[in-house]
Amino acid sequence: MTGSIPRILVGIDGSDDGIRAARYGIGRAKRLDGDLWFVNAVDDGVVTGGWGIIYDPTVLKEAGQAAVEQAADLATAMGVAADRIRTDVVIGNPTTVLAEFSKEAEILIVGRRASSGIERMFVGSTSTTLAAATYCPLVVISAASTPEPTGRYHRVTVAMGGSGDKPLRWACQEARTRPSTIDVVHVIPYQPTSIVSFLPATAAQERQWEERVLAGLKRMVEPVPQQFSDLEIRVRSQRGVLADELIQESSPVDLLVLGVKPRPAMSLGGPLRAVLAHAACPVALISR
Repeated sequence: MTGSIPRILVGIDGSDDGIRAARYGIGRAKRLDGDLWFVNAVDDGVVTGGWGIIYDPTVLKEAGQAAVEQAADLATAMGVAADRIRTDVVIGNPTTVLAEFSKEAEILIVGRRASSGIERMFVGSTSTTLAAATYCPLVVISAASTPEPTGRYHRVTVAMGGSGDKPLRWACQEARTRPSTIDVVHVIPYQPTSIVSFLPATAAQERQWEERVLAGLKRMVEPVPQQFSDLEIRVRSQRGVLADELIQESSPVDLLVLGVKPRPAMSLGGPLRAVLAHAACPVALISR
């Protein structure tokens, strides 16, 4: 693998979501003529028996090796040359291992590992902690919510807040590889309080607030279309609960792009966790 070629890092754990992440990475490698790097991290906390059980690390590494080989076989079957594929099995905390390896990657892709019911409220711990720890953009994907190949809608949605235009610029570069239109969305909370009191704002104050927010959003976005004149970029704001609105926005689109706090923050807020747990499309997390 050379530094001039995009390197797509994929976390592989043997689950259906891990295989879905592999498929997404394979598709990206084919679009960008990139190299694939499949990594399985054997959790050293499990090896040392955090639950009172001591596992043979050799057995765990063998299972990890089988998982990355399955991903590599899938890649070659889908047309990726064997010499463009690297596999590694490493003993260590998955978040720590993948975050460190992300220094050498163009993008990191992992499965969501969230099932139904109450477990989906928490999402896989690796995907949520990686969001703040990775050194490159992170894509989280679910086999359950996104079983089919992405790209059929030709739409990428970017949630904009006070995060600057970095997520939008990344989304534009991504859209060029598909191709896709860009929807820039800002969610305005319900009933902002009046400036002069703690009472709910009047209808006129709400309209005035919405106009200021939309004007500010357009000013933030304005320089970007000049560099991406080949893309259609649409800008809008809407009222609602942030998590609910972003989950709604995730269908039907091919990718939802969100900005997250940069390192060394180690956790996500509730709205982002909710979006990761329930989004109907892959979610890209871009460090602001």
